Amino acid sequence: MTQANVIVLSIREEQAEEFERLFEAEELPIWHEYAGAGTFLTARLARVEFGSEKKDGVRFYSLFVEVRGMTEHSAHDDDPRFAEFLAKARLFQPEPPLVFGGETVFAVDAASG
Repeated sequence: MTQANVIVLSIREEQAEEFERLFEAEELPIWHEYAGAGTFLTARLARVEFGSEKKDGVRFYSLFVEVRGMTEHSAHDDDPRFAEFLAKARLFQPEPPLVFGGETVFAVDAASG
């Protein structure tokens, strides 16, 4: 089975647009490269618009990446370009992200029905 990784990012509201621009400029090209090489099966960043957590002055983002396994996960995490992006992105975060990952148990997508 594949590995699913979920990260919930907390970004200061007044810096959210700047964070998105940074993500688009520096991390998104890495995602495209990894997807094209088959390293990432899917990758998504979403603005959280509803949920069980709300904090004044904070915008939450949900990040989801599915990879074939830990080798592919580590390839991204060990990429020096990601390290450079991450150092900058952490400056927008008032608190550390919530990070979860593990083996995919069930999956349904448009192709599989």
